[in-house]
Amino acid sequence: MGGKDAIIVDDEADIEEAASGIVTSAFGFQGQKCSACSRAIVVKSVYEQLVAKVVEKTKALKVGPAAEFGVNLGPVIDDSAYQKVFDYIAIGKQEAKLAVGGGKAGDKGWYIEPTVFVDVPPTARIANEEIFGPVVAIIPVDNFAAALAVANSTEYGLTGAVYSRNRGKLEQARRDFHVGNLYLNRKCTGALVGIQPFGGFNMSGTDSKAGGADYLLLFLQAKSVAEKL
Repeated sequence: MGGKDAIIVDDEADIEEAASGIVTSAFGFQGQKCSACSRAIVVKSVYEQLVAKVVEKTKALKVGPAAEFGVNLGPVIDDSAYQKVFDYIAIGKQEAKLAVGGGKAGDKGWYIEPTVFVDVPPTARIANEEIFGPVVAIIPVDNFAAALAVANSTEYGLTGAVYSRNRGKLEQARRDFHVGNLYLNRKCTGALVGIQPFGGFNMSGTDSKAGGADYLLLFLQAKSVAEKL
C-alpha cells in the first residue's frame, strides 16, 4: 500500500555502513520496492561526510540490462513509471539541490540514472510523496529527536532504519519510530521470508504481517449471527 521509507543517520553512526545501506536500499530494483529508502534523514554534524559518501557510491553504480554482469540498476517497469519518475525529478530540482544523476541512462529503454537530492526540506514533495523509482532525498536535521519527528511526518509507515552506536537512541527508535518493520544498523530493505513478518502502519497497511499468523485472517470473512430462541 505504499511507503516513504526513511533511514536515519545519527551523529554516532558508522558513516561508511550508513552510506552503503542508503545506496543499496534506495537503488536496488531501481527503487521499485515499497520498502526502498526514499529519504535519508541525517544529523547535521555528520551530514556533509554522509552526503559525500552517498554521492561517491552512487556514481559508482552501473545502469544497464539486468542480464549483463556487474549491472546495479536495470530499467523501470514501463513508460508510465519512467515519466512519473522524471516528473518528480523536475519537482526535486525546484525544491532542493541535485547532487548526482537526474537524467536518462542511455538513448533506448526506460533507464534512469540513480538520483540523489540533498538539502531537501522536510516539507518538500520529494520528501513526502511516493516516487517508486531511483530517487532519494537527503534531509539535514539538528539532532536525533528531530530526525525521528521528520521520519514520522509522512502518511506512510512501512519500513525504516536507524544507524547509531548509541544503544539509548536505538531503544528510543524502537519505541518511537512508527513503522511496521524497523531495522537497526542495517538497510531498510530485504526482510527475510519466513523470519521477519512484513507489513506497515497508516497508508502502508493494517499492520497485519505477511508471514505472520494474523495475516491468515485477511483471507477469512467474519460473520455475526444472532438467533432469538
